[in-house]
Amino acid sequence: MVGRVDYSSVPASADLENNSNQKKYTVNRGGDKGGLVISKPLCTLMAIGALLLAILAGLVVFFLVPRGCAGDDVHPQALQKHQPVVEDGESRLQPDSEEVEERLPRDLMPTHYRIQIRPYFENYTTAGTETVTLLVEQDTDVIIFHANKIKIDRGSVRIRPADPPDANPIDIVSQEYLDGERYKLVLKTSLSKESLYYLTLDFVGELNAHLQGFYLSRYTSHSGEPRTSLSTQFSPTDARRAFPCFDEPSFKAKFVIKIARPSNMSTLSNMPVEKTDVFDTGNGAWLWDTYPETPEMPTYLVAFLVSDLVKMQSSDRLISVWARKEYVSHSSYALEVAPKVLRYFEEYFRISFPLPKIDIAAVPEFGFSAMENWGLITFRESTLLFDPLSSTVEDQRAVATVLSHEIAHQWFGNLVTPRWWNDLWLKEGFATYLEYLGVDHAQPTWKITEEFLPSEIEKAMSVDSLESSRPISFNVVNGRQIKQAFDDISYAKGACIIRMMNHFLGEDTFRNGLAKFLDQHKYGNADRDDLFRSLSEEAHLRGVLLQNETVKHIMDTWTEQAGFPVLNVVPDYEKNALRILQKRFLISNSKGDGSKWWVPISYTTSVRPDFADTKPRIWLREEPETTADVDPIGDWYLLNLNQTGYYVVNYDEKNWKSLSANIMSLPPLIRAQLISDSMDLARANQLDYSIPLTMIARMAIQDKMIMFVPTTVAFSKLKYLSDILHSTPAFGLFEEYHNAIFKGTYNLVDFDDSIEDYLTRRIRQTVLEWSCRSPESVCVHKSRYAFRKWMVDGNMILPNLRPIAYCTAIREGSEIEWDFAYQKYLEATSPTEKNVLLDALGCTKQKWLLSRYVRKLTDTNDENYSIRIQDADRVFESVAKNKEGTNIAFDFIRKNWNELLTHYGDGFNILGKMIKSVAVHMNTDFQLAELERFRDTIRPNISTTTNAFDSATETVRSNVNWLKRNYQQVDEWLKKYHNQFGYIQ
Repeated sequence: MVGRVDYSSVPASADLENNSNQKKYTVNRGGDKGGLVISKPLCTLMAIGALLLAILAGLVVFFLVPRGCAGDDVHPQALQKHQPVVEDGESRLQPDSEEVEERLPRDLMPTHYRIQIRPYFENYTTAGTETVTLLVEQDTDVIIFHANKIKIDRGSVRIRPADPPDANPIDIVSQEYLDGERYKLVLKTSLSKESLYYLTLDFVGELNAHLQGFYLSRYTSHSGEPRTSLSTQFSPTDARRAFPCFDEPSFKAKFVIKIARPSNMSTLSNMPVEKTDVFDTGNGAWLWDTYPETPEMPTYLVAFLVSDLVKMQSSDRLISVWARKEYVSHSSYALEVAPKVLRYFEEYFRISFPLPKIDIAAVPEFGFSAMENWGLITFRESTLLFDPLSSTVEDQRAVATVLSHEIAHQWFGNLVTPRWWNDLWLKEGFATYLEYLGVDHAQPTWKITEEFLPSEIEKAMSVDSLESSRPISFNVVNGRQIKQAFDDISYAKGACIIRMMNHFLGEDTFRNGLAKFLDQHKYGNADRDDLFRSLSEEAHLRGVLLQNETVKHIMDTWTEQAGFPVLNVVPDYEKNALRILQKRFLISNSKGDGSKWWVPISYTTSVRPDFADTKPRIWLREEPETTADVDPIGDWYLLNLNQTGYYVVNYDEKNWKSLSANIMSLPPLIRAQLISDSMDLARANQLDYSIPLTMIARMAIQDKMIMFVPTTVAFSKLKYLSDILHSTPAFGLFEEYHNAIFKGTYNLVDFDDSIEDYLTRRIRQTVLEWSCRSPESVCVHKSRYAFRKWMVDGNMILPNLRPIAYCTAIREGSEIEWDFAYQKYLEATSPTEKNVLLDALGCTKQKWLLSRYVRKLTDTNDENYSIRIQDADRVFESVAKNKEGTNIAFDFIRKNWNELLTHYGDGFNILGKMIKSVAVHMNTDFQLAELERFRDTIRPNISTTTNAFDSATETVRSNVNWLKRNYQQVDEWLKKYHNQFGYIQ
């Protein structure tokens, strides 16, 4: 069938990997034992005929078959290489290329919007009117603005001078939609520089189902009543879906919003409602809510809701939380944390929050975790609401960190906005870094700043150690590229280099520089050079940097090139000198690309150990190496204290062994750092695995206190070995290794949740996940018993034990446990409980159940059996990251690519997350070839997953290479110490 790719003749990956007979499809030449013999002339004629047929077939395919086919039951619209744009009720095709330019000319600056929108629930549309005030920067007879899936009423479009007020409109010569989601007006006469004009128009928009722009959600209340809500998600480039606008961050303007609603619903927007007017639609009373003028802000921060959410007021007059009536009681924790964080940041930046209120809304369906809209922060319900009866300590941590992240944005992003999306890290990196400071203030006993290493540094380096990584600042020209920039490089790496700046400048210099930066650029835009200039001024004032050194000199090497360095240290123990060489660290262990950084180096030695002073005592100034005299080295030396610099360090063998021998005399954060660095270096084949495996064993055996951060890092790094060894002969020895060295840890952490301390619960969660790996373990027996009691007697499992108990019981159980859990998912009213169940359903070892589960992503006919868009990547990842489900997930996504793209759209990187997740357990040449072939097949329809495919294919390639380079040494070490695992000292 045209438009369909038939996979029936293509063997599944599992079939080919299990091809024990090494069957090949060949044409055999005839021989003495008979067979078909073809004469040479006939063979030549057949070859010519085959060539002509191939050419003919190629022409037919080229002209008749739509490009981009990659699956069964493909939606026709998804096969188009172009996306439709509404123009006067008709569709025309718009190129959907990575290179389509969407940026607007700088001739005009919008200064004010007056927007009026009425939604129509019955046909999923909106009707709107707007007036935009334009300041002319350069004489022009052309006006270009953004509009995506919006029908503009040509006859309503007017452009007239602001002065005099009764001036006649300027004649419009032509109007047309342009590629890049733009609309163009050509005027008969030019607009004059430095003059103001009013652009007025009417339009019809859509209420879409992709959670982008102005969208509609349908859901069911606890009592079974159907409900509807309307919400917005405009970041990064979707305000243009709701109203025509200049949809770029540098076009900041003031907004007056007017929203229509049914009388049984309420609205929210960036400002508090100013007045409400009644109007009669002929189908019941409706109301217009008018909101007062906002401060200057970009279009992506405009927000409005139409819903029946209920309000809870905090003790702070500024802050309210809105949620569904049945969930509003779960907002208490957010109401407790938010005011503390807000006031902390006001003091930290020395700038008061400038709006009259902050509404924090739990939206019934939401694509991101949260969105920092100025004055109206929107959240996914599971990220904001905390129910002590069903939420875990990880859920509590998520509420606190995401709240802190979004409140930090009120300054970094909202008050001062990046000029363009190439500096996305300037807001997302800062919000990620600052979230730890805000939570540390609100919850000091958590010591959450110590979790920066496992949470952010590990996340950033895992992506940044790939050759496919990108610079933190890079050029983007359209929405597709912009959406792909919302990744771990912008968020986690951004936070890491900001933390590094803090430590090489010092807290006072850093904080004063930030306050100066925000004050100078408030209500405006800035780029990284503006930030670096403010920090440099403060650094020179305080003598932190030499006058010929600037923060820009240093930080350009971190923002304008991909990756990070590994420092190789060559000591001279007799002269107490260190020769330090840098090169780019790549997990593939390739030679690198010659990148060089300004590297701040703190250090200490065993003679006078000081782990608190993280200011640099040595600098590598964008040079390949340096030599420095240091304090007496003694037994060991240590660089990059507490991993405050964004790099790894490789020591000489003597120092590694000395650090390993003294691991328990070092602070917990240093232990975590050494385990992380050594395991990454070993994975990249730059260090023998005997170093980290011995170090982890020593720590695990001797750590009777079970320190959270080093234990978490150890398990995180061992997980890679577990994943890649799973199908090898060495896996059994690896299981014996971790069971032996963590035996005491597994015995100390009981299947109990009576201690409510945050760190205790976090440790328990981490340890139980590993102790439940063995089917014969006590943890497994207790999990299955607790799950059975729930099934039979209705005895609920304690919230913090549910993720482990559910997953373990479903993994070791049968269809009975799976069906029970799925039914509980359908019945669950708590958003966090639903998440735990969705994760657990992907734990089963029954492949047919995994197949049934992942197919629910495209089963949208029955509402009871469909997965909501916001949960799609969660479900897919739970299957893909299950060793039994990788091939199932991969086969599913390549057979249903176009349907998934049509259903989930290109927002929120849902498909990109899916692609990355399938790479975890892929480690064969065949799997690599299949992944690359899939990418090439769907390239015309690759959407926003280009970077995800690059990352996934390189991850698989590195897995393949690891088995060739490192498997033997790990296998030999495990065999050598097989009888000594529990006694390594």
